Amino acid sequence: PSTSPTREQREAVSGGAFRLDAVTVEGLRAGMAAIASSFVPKELEVVQFRGEPYLVALRPARPGPVNERARSGPIERLLVSAVAPERGTFTRFDADAMLAAARAAMPSTAVDDAVWLEEYDAYYYDRHGARLLPVLRVRYDDPLRTWLYLDPQRGVIVQKEERLSRVNRWLYHGLHSLDFPFLYYRRPLWDVVVIVLSLGGIVLSASTMVQAWRRLRRHARHVARKAGF
Repeated sequence: PSTSPTREQREAVSGGAFRLDAVTVEGLRAGMAAIASSFVPKELEVVQFRGEPYLVALRPARPGPVNERARSGPIERLLVSAVAPERGTFTRFDADAMLAAARAAMPSTAVDDAVWLEEYDAYYYDRHGARLLPVLRVRYDDPLRTWLYLDPQRGVIVQKEERLSRVNRWLYHGLHSLDFPFLYYRRPLWDVVVIVLSLGGIVLSASTMVQAWRRLRRHARHVARKAGF
């Protein structure tokens, strides 16, 4: 199964299809003015959360590793309402609003639990630390055992997991890329394991080729004797 949310889930959180008519030039200018008191943004994104459009302003990237920029330092992004910028800027939607959005995403399904993740788990993660934290992880009591991850800094569902996608995560990504938490956060341990396994594969392939070469050489001698050479 896909790890992207369904259209119905996305629109439940956004409050329906995007309402472009609610975004005006005056609203954009007023929103920019509110943001400019904190920083001059490099990029503006318009998002819709629960039926209201918001501006998401991104600060120009600072030098340094991605994971350090994502987890420390000054605020990297701000939000402001595109229709009521006088309410001021904020860094993320509040917990109650995010939980209400999560319930709206699957209205006929009971919620098993809702947890704010301050660190990556085994399914929402990034080796370089570029994926935003915190996120709200909501687990539902439906036949597919759905999990949704919601980003309060943009008011969107960033990932969906189901029982089979979680199995796929371990059987494919885990075994194929060695994406196991006890390895991929411990470099160079991950590199050492990969190198050792790769060398083992090379040795196995080489030993197979040696046996094949010996067999071909015996056949060649047998054919040569029959031909009288």
